[in-house]
Amino acid sequence: MNHRKNESGFTLVELMVVVAIVGILSAVAIPNFKRYQAKSKTSEAKLQLSAIYSALTSLQADYDAFATCLEDAGYVAPKANNYYSVGFGAENATANGIIVANGGTCTAGKFQFPNNKKVGGWAINQAAAVAQITVDSASNAGGFSSPSVDDNGSFFLAGAIGAVSTDSTSAASSVSQWTIDENKSLTEVVKGY
Repeated sequence: MNHRKNESGFTLVELMVVVAIVGILSAVAIPNFKRYQAKSKTSEAKLQLSAIYSALTSLQADYDAFATCLEDAGYVAPKANNYYSVGFGAENATANGIIVANGGTCTAGKFQFPNNKKVGGWAINQAAAVAQITVDSASNAGGFSSPSVDDNGSFFLAGAIGAVSTDSTSAASSVSQWTIDENKSLTEVVKGY
């Protein structure tokens, strides 16, 4: 008598169909996951710029002017694990002088803070990167084209720039850029992901 064993398992065709389905799902899911991951990193820029806004409005309330001396204003920069460089493109000695003339302290050189966390093997690891942020001067009350404080200490535009996506390159146009002004208008200048 001829008895056939009951064979069980998957055929090659069934296995190939499963592999194709997994491939299609990963082709759709991985880019979305990377985008959501990069978008979640932008919350750091929002938090840091909000902290700068709070510090500068306190400085303005105490000494009647905004200035670029962020640490003396009460801003505490992150010491590690941050994706964004934050602050101003340059120091404004005139605005800082108003703070000193009104009885405050305004230490030179405390207008930018670098990031120190890499994404995709690189980072904008210099505070001077904040100066690379460019905006339309008509888009803010101070008429700034980059993060600054005006000479009268009446207006400010603070910036944050950082690499949040592994698809970013070292060009400033491919990284995430944010600004905030004296009216607490938070703007995403370049998406960066």
